[in-house]
Amino acid sequence: MEGQGGAPSSAPPAGKQDESGAGAVVDAELEDPGESRVTGGVADSGADQGQSGNDRDVTVVPDHSAESTQDPQDAQDPQDLPDAQDLPDAQDPLGAQDPLDAQDSPSPPPPPAAGPEPEPESEEAAPPEQAAAQPHVRVDARLLEAALLNLRKRIAAVPLVFEISGAAEVKTERTKLLSQIDDYLLPRVRRSAAPVLVALVGSTGAGKSTLVNSIVGAHVSATGVRRPTTNSPVLACHPDEIDWFAENNFLPTLPRVRQEGLARPGRDGLLVLAASEGMPRGIALLDTPDIDSVVQAHHEFAYQFLDASDLWLFMTSASRYADGPVWEVLQHARDRKAALGVVMSRVPQQYRTELVKHFTAMLDANGIDAADRFVIPEVPLIDGMLPPDAYQPIRDWLADTAVRADRRVAVLTQTMSGVLDTFKTRVPAIAAHVEAQVVLRGELRHVAETAYQGAFAEAGAGLRDGTLLRGEVIARWEDGLAGGDLTPRRGVKAPGKKGKRARRGPSRTAALNSALRSALESLIVSLADRAAEHVHDTWRGDPAGAVLLAAAAAERARDVRAKQVFESVFGPDGQSGQADQDAADLAAADAITAADAAQTAVFSRSSPDLALRAARAVGAWQDHLTPLVDPGPAYTDALSLVVLLAMLGEDAPDTASIYAEPRQILTPVLGAAVLTEILAKARADLLDRVRLLLDEELVRFVAVIDAAGPCDDVAAVRLYQAEFSLEAVR
Repeated sequence: MEGQGGAPSSAPPAGKQDESGAGAVVDAELEDPGESRVTGGVADSGADQGQSGNDRDVTVVPDHSAESTQDPQDAQDPQDLPDAQDLPDAQDPLGAQDPLDAQDSPSPPPPPAAGPEPEPESEEAAPPEQAAAQPHVRVDARLLEAALLNLRKRIAAVPLVFEISGAAEVKTERTKLLSQIDDYLLPRVRRSAAPVLVALVGSTGAGKSTLVNSIVGAHVSATGVRRPTTNSPVLACHPDEIDWFAENNFLPTLPRVRQEGLARPGRDGLLVLAASEGMPRGIALLDTPDIDSVVQAHHEFAYQFLDASDLWLFMTSASRYADGPVWEVLQHARDRKAALGVVMSRVPQQYRTELVKHFTAMLDANGIDAADRFVIPEVPLIDGMLPPDAYQPIRDWLADTAVRADRRVAVLTQTMSGVLDTFKTRVPAIAAHVEAQVVLRGELRHVAETAYQGAFAEAGAGLRDGTLLRGEVIARWEDGLAGGDLTPRRGVKAPGKKGKRARRGPSRTAALNSALRSALESLIVSLADRAAEHVHDTWRGDPAGAVLLAAAAAERARDVRAKQVFESVFGPDGQSGQADQDAADLAAADAITAADAAQTAVFSRSSPDLALRAARAVGAWQDHLTPLVDPGPAYTDALSLVVLLAMLGEDAPDTASIYAEPRQILTPVLGAAVLTEILAKARADLLDRVRLLLDEELVRFVAVIDAAGPCDDVAAVRLYQAEFSLEAVR
């Protein structure tokens, strides 16, 4: 930087570190055809801030690691660097552009290469014009914008409906990705000529607002002794450039207001725009809330503004530089590969060497490759501002970034590419989570379907192996057989009852019919109960399934509670009577208690009305069975019961009378072939009705899954494709 270290005003030669301490790679230095880095078409916009900003080109330059931006021989021991005010030429360790990595004099040029080949020597001596011809391309910004919009659409449409492991982190990551696209990438691609946005972030009490006021030359950000002082972000820029930030291009969802008069504490969540002639053109300085504020919203704001900024200027004090939140932000900057400057403020002169050395060692140990490091000593304030020699190196560094096209390109390239590079791992991670959601949805549904398929298979076996022909059924069969009620004969009318027998209870045939129906209904309900219990227990063993069951049970309990409370007050028909209000309140309280008690078991058993539906299904099946037998007008009811007994014991291994005699009774009447056909039709019809009942029970669990939300099977594929398209554009 001119006036600090004797840096020349012209661009540095190819392959050399910028002696002004820019700490960034310029176009002329890029030789490695590595990974692409992208920036808005800013190579020309930095020199001409008056253009419209609708630049349709984006500069793409090869990737360089941070280590390639400087010669290790150029490093200098930080403890040998004096304060800014001690240098006659205003060069400052951690206070000049590249103080910890600069030398008092440039390194001597390397000796010429041996041999007749002149290429290495001519390449080293190539003028800046030739060096600028190193590989880089300019891509159509419209393609990049379209790829970003497509990626944003796919990320926003990601279905995150199940609470599987890592779901909360993925939801947070999705919000961050959308915020970075909306708040930084799209605005920067669309408005490449906008001023470079510098986010000043750091610890509470580090003096960020004081530094902003000093650089601007006016009190634009409130200062004070209370912590936190800055509860509302303040953006300072030149008056000619305030429209860049007033048009909702930057952080479009954040409300903003223009500052008028003296700085005062603003309202949380409101961006204050402060225009001042003291700000250099082409640069905007954002004073953010403290990263370690006790107010959680301030902490979130700070990270949001960092993700929307081109250049990060981190500031901490000599008493807080080792705090945990400090290194969380610095490591975040490292992971983002963002252009970064570091300021240590309020450094006592007597401990300066020791503090700077320790802080530098910590930065290096954590891989923080911030070449631009500054020190602000502990000095008295003048009218609430720092003395010029304390902040001038930082102001010059900012101004140099704004006016030099190579610095501007380097900063925007590094930060934008850093963001886009993180998408290579972050987007696939979300896609993998979406795939896991789809897999979980399939697993939960498979558990339910398998359980009810097993119940249906058991029902099929139970209708053949004679398990239902026990207990009450055997007793009623023997009664009917002994009384001759179950021995049908064609053309013979069943004898009527006379005397006291005619006035007794139901006939032996009706008793057998009731026992058989009860056995069939109990079989259906018991199988459905076991299937529901299995699904319920299996789902509860999975955190996502447990959440689904709890939400569905709570919803059903609310419905039951609301219905019962309504009926207790207005009656079943919805009409309020003259009942005592106290009695109604007690009934409502009882209803609520009953609903809460039933909530936990709502899915561990079959539906409360399944027994009624099963009785109706069995009755309808018997009505269908009667005309199917149809041997004539005599003993029709008895024949249908005997057919039912024969069907239920068809595959029974036992030779007891209840298993063998029904076929012996029916064969002379119907014939063996007709009997076999009737049994097959009757069993198929009954199984269809049982399947329908079990499917209705299965729907309860399917509805629980569907209530969580739609789960797109191809959403992950679309995410992968959108990320691939973005990389192809780069």
